[in-house]
Amino acid sequence: MKLEIITEDRLGMVLDILNVLYNESMDIKSLEVFPKKIYININKKISYNKNMLIKKIKDIKGVVRVKKIDILPYEKDEKKLFTIIDSLEEGVIFVNEKCQVDVFNKYCENLFNTSKENAIRKHIKEILGQNQLILDALKMGKDYDNLQVFINNKDRKGMYVSTARAIKDDKNKTIGFVILIKDLKETIEIVNSIKYKEDEAFKGIIGKSICIDNLKEICKSVAKTNSTVLICGESGTGKELFAKAIYKLSLRNNKNFVTVNCAGLQDNLIESELFGYESGSFTGAKSNGKEGLFKLADKGTIFLDEIGELPLNIQCKFLRVLQEGTIRKIGSTKEEKMDVRIIAATNRNLEEMVLKGKFREDLYYRLNVVPIEIPPLRERKEDIQLLVDNFVKALNKSLNKNIRYIDKKFINKLLKYNFPGNIRELQNIIERTMNLCSGNILSDKNLSINTNITLNNNKNNDSGALLLQDIVEKAEKCAIQKVMNEYKSLRKVGKVLGVSHTTVMNKIKKYGIVCK
Repeated sequence: MKLEIITEDRLGMVLDILNVLYNESMDIKSLEVFPKKIYININKKISYNKNMLIKKIKDIKGVVRVKKIDILPYEKDEKKLFTIIDSLEEGVIFVNEKCQVDVFNKYCENLFNTSKENAIRKHIKEILGQNQLILDALKMGKDYDNLQVFINNKDRKGMYVSTARAIKDDKNKTIGFVILIKDLKETIEIVNSIKYKEDEAFKGIIGKSICIDNLKEICKSVAKTNSTVLICGESGTGKELFAKAIYKLSLRNNKNFVTVNCAGLQDNLIESELFGYESGSFTGAKSNGKEGLFKLADKGTIFLDEIGELPLNIQCKFLRVLQEGTIRKIGSTKEEKMDVRIIAATNRNLEEMVLKGKFREDLYYRLNVVPIEIPPLRERKEDIQLLVDNFVKALNKSLNKNIRYIDKKFINKLLKYNFPGNIRELQNIIERTMNLCSGNILSDKNLSINTNITLNNNKNNDSGALLLQDIVEKAEKCAIQKVMNEYKSLRKVGKVLGVSHTTVMNKIKKYGIVCK
């Protein structure tokens, strides 16, 4: 008989209950004590009055209720644990300090072609056979990782890998082991499937440079979360490819990936396109209304390209989506909950736009949770050869060409070029050159680019070839330095420049400005 006893919290309660059971000559199989709850499992006697026993327990001072139950808490926990262990797609064996089997899951029953009942209490040697490395490790009380086990029975034959962890008592003494066994072939297949998934995700991202390898690692890490991502980079650097890679590696990859080009949306239709509208909301609206792009991306990912082109009035509404996770259709008073992973991209300097009042500062910080900077092609020229090879291979098919060789002079000429249009420009150059090529060799004779715009020229201030961003940053640094020399307080500097003191602080760190 199993009893649940609800009690008041007082000293001596358990002892009083045990005295009643002792006086009734009851055999207690188990006892669990919790705050204000006591659980008892009693062996049935040949003759005893169950109701009388319960009444005597109820008569104890502080006992609130006594109820007969079918299962004890520890039994419930044990059932949960064994259900989990039996559902695992790998072998699980618990052995005691004598290396005798205490737990043997269903996977092991199939693997070793023996029942759980037959395996329990057997020495692990009888199960694993003469796998001396494993037996020696267990004998010495040591953990081990990925030791090979050869299984040979009529149903299964092959190589497996085993890992074990010691179970310690309060005095750090080994009292047993948990042994895990996996099919080596299945393990290799899982590793290969993960590698295949990563290869597929990064399929369009060509490059072996350190910066590209680092970006891939960042994408793999970021994909595991739901944090907002802001991808920055010049036009043609492949921002959308990285956004799609994050999506493909994420747990949302079975839901929609919705791409929105913010620059391509008409000003008067941006709100209705993003958030949708109710029927009759405005002239020309569909009679049954329309779902917005955010609704389409619910549970999935929305990629907001050229986010810097969003008008300020839409930025305010977009901020609400980020803050509260809700949208409101045009013509509706109802807030709809959204579960959307947001990846934004821009080729603009959003910090500069914030300073000029063209982009909301609060929205910028909401977007800039995980910033990813895509380097321009001129900063990873070691990837140019790989990119050219890839473009030639693809364009051979689409242009019906048979380019087999690429002249070194051709590559050298490309390496001297600055590529203001980045990878997209390189692709156009290769396609143009292949169209003009009559043979099977890409030669510099057919290559038409302005090689006067080079990195070396960009470093020369007198040539006027500095990038606009460099000019802007230099002017920004000078302006902050000048105001800092006059006002020592960050808040006063921010007020003069029309930005927050946080922005000033970030700029000071960025440019290494020292107050004189």
